[in-house]
Formats: sequence, C-alpha cells, structure tokens
Amino acid sequence: MHRQYSLAKKIPALALSACLTLGLFGWALLSNHASQLSQQALQEKGDLTINQLVELVRGPLFNGDSISIQVALQNVTEDKIILDASVYDISGQLVAQSKKPYPEDSRAVSFSRNITLQDTQAGGVLISVDSQAIQQRHNQVVSNWLLLWAVFTLLSSYSCYRFAEQLSRRLRMLTNRLPGSSESLDDEMASLELRLQPLLSKSSDEGLSDTGYYCSLITATIKNRRRLESQLNRQNLVQLFEKIDYCTLRTLELYAGQRIEGGSGSINFYIRSTQVSKQHLLICLMAIYSLQQVLERLSEELGIDLDICWALCSDKLPSAPLFSHHEGLDKLKSATASLTDELEKGAIAVQSAEFDIEQLSSIARFLPFKENCFVLQGFPEGRQMLLEKQIQHLASICL
Repeated sequence: MHRQYSLAKKIPALALSACLTLGLFGWALLSNHASQLSQQALQEKGDLTINQLVELVRGPLFNGDSISIQVALQNVTEDKIILDASVYDISGQLVAQSKKPYPEDSRAVSFSRNITLQDTQAGGVLISVDSQAIQQRHNQVVSNWLLLWAVFTLLSSYSCYRFAEQLSRRLRMLTNRLPGSSESLDDEMASLELRLQPLLSKSSDEGLSDTGYYCSLITATIKNRRRLESQLNRQNLVQLFEKIDYCTLRTLELYAGQRIEGGSGSINFYIRSTQVSKQHLLICLMAIYSLQQVLERLSEELGIDLDICWALCSDKLPSAPLFSHHEGLDKLKSATASLTDELEKGAIAVQSAEFDIEQLSSIARFLPFKENCFVLQGFPEGRQMLLEKQIQHLASICL
C-alpha cells in the first residue's frame, strides 16, 4: 500500500516542484538564448567598429599621415568594449596602435580587415573586442529573471503552505465532527471519505439489496393548519405553502431524502439506508432539525405562527413487490401520524425499537417520551456548530 501524506505537505510540495521545474526549464532556455544574443551582438559590434575604422584610416594611410591614424585608433579604443586597435602597412609592419590594459576577466576576440583603395591593398586593420563584457550584459537578464523566479517560488510555496495548512485543519475538524470512530489517516481527504462512506445513501434503487432496505419516514404536522386558513387569505396561504415546499425540497436535496404524498396539514418524506445504524438515524435527525430551523426562520420573516411537530419512525421495507413496499410506507405513515397527535409544538420524536436511549446518546441528547420513543433535546457542541452552518446555507437559499 502506498504511503499517505497530509495535504499540508502534498500541496506545498507540488507547488514547489512546479516552481523548480519552471525555474530549470526557464534557466536553460534563457541561458541558451542569452548566449546566442551575445554572440550575435559581439559579431555586429566587431564588424561595425572595424568597418568604420577602415574608412577613417584609409586616406591617412595612403598619405602617410600617422598622426591622423593614431587619433582615429585612440577614438576607437575609448569604447570600453574595444581593447586595442592596430593599423599595419602592406608588408605587415605596425604603423600605429592604441592599446589599453586588459581587465582581468576579459576575453579578447580579434577582427581584421584589409585596407584597399581602387582595388589596391594598402595595409590592414586589427581590433580586439572584449566578449566577456557583452556576455555579462546579456547574462544580467538571466540573473534578474532568476532573482524574480526565486522570489516568486518563495512566496508561492509559503502561500500554498499556509493555505494547505488551513485546509488540512478545517478538513480534520469536519472529519472529527462526523459520526464514527474510523482510523484517522494522514490524508485528510481519504479520512473524510472514510467517515462519510456509511452516511452516503443513493436516491435510486441501484445498490439496494433485493430483500429490501431500512427506511426512516418523517412526518411534519402543522397543528395550527385550520387557524392559518382562517387568518390568511387564499393567495397568502398558497404563497406560504409554496415557501414550505421549496424549503423542504432544498433540505431533502442536502440529505438525500425523498418526499412522498402527505396527509391533511402534514409533510411526509423518507431517508433510507442499506442497514440499521445510528449514523442513519443521525442523518435523519439532522435533516429534521435543519428543516425545522429553516421553517422557524420563515415563520419569523413572514410574521406567521407555524406550530409544527415532527415524528420519525423506521422499519425495514421490501423493495419488491411494489405492493408490499407501499404497504410498508403506509404503516410508517400511520405510525408517525399517530405519534404527532401526541406531540407539542416544535417537538421532534424518534421511535426506535433497535436502539435504547443510552445507545442513542452517542449521537444526540434525548428525553424518554414513551416506550421505544424519545424526544430530541439537542446535539453535541461540535455537531451543533456544523448544523448551524448548514442551516445558514439553507436559509440563504430558501429565504
């Protein structure tokens, strides 16, 4: 099995590797380009200088004017790049020369031309150009780029490190708030996926066993339904129910729930799982609580009292035949409807024969209501904080 690494290490390492790769290829390309440009600049400088010098000394050489030749040579060597310049006669004897001390790091490259007048050779010119000075100018561009690259690499790596550290911490906090006690891995994403795996359920029949699945049906009963009809006109009542429908739809999308036909003044939906588990009941309770809080905010926003109570009943339902499946749903509907008749406004009741109140205390706090039935009191602090964020998100969408 390959070793897992934390995102706090992987993301900065990937960013640093990308920057190093960019630096390596950039340095190679720029160095090669700078070398070619320096060679081209050296050749152009040498050709231009010696051609100008030939024109300047041609006349004085034929006239034997050595003073004018010397002045021309001195003018040429005033350029820092030109190390020396010499003029020779036709027999190769030195006529005049201008030379200055060579810098320690200089590299002389010689250029020569024959001096002719009307197809008659009168002598020659020789100059030495410092190629190192030209190359240094072009290498400075590479050095500046490397400096900018180093600053960019440091800033990018540090920024990625800070971002990855915060992301890693937030993922670990989220993972720790989820139910389950699976092994904590170095890879935060793998650890989160491992915790989420038992909570994920499919909204279709794919993946469900042929024998059936565990289904939790939730009924929300509006206990003041008749009073709302008398207080609101038809248009306002329709708008209220449309808002309730939309809030329910958005919440069920978040928790993989499925709405089904309700009764008079009630909303019915179910969430199913492949097996009986406290994690499944936790998801159902989180869905109920989230929808309850969103509807309470809707009630405050519209200035309308909504007296809603909530009941959850669970059972294993056959997936086929469809007749038996619908019979099972109808029994759950009857059970939740009967339970809501006994509940007060805002109460959330859970009827469970599989788990007692002590076992359910690991996911939330409950008070006993009657046999195998418990009323939700609240969630642990960490899970409550997570729920508040989800409720805020739903409220921003629905309201």
